[in-house]
Amino acid sequence: MSISPTIISEWQELWAETAKNSQQNSLEPFESYCQVPRQFGKGYVRNIEVYPQL
Repeated sequence: MSISPTIISEWQELWAETAKNSQQNSLEPFESYCQVPRQFGKGYVRNIEVYPQL
């Protein structure tokens, strides 16, 4: 079974829109978080770059 390109495109659009609203933690430049798109429910996604120097 393959995933339709339309679904992938919609998924990417939702996350791109969410990324616009993301917040950068001013204390940690390698850490960011954003709210999950409403279509997926409630919650947050947190991204942490483990080795910022690499």
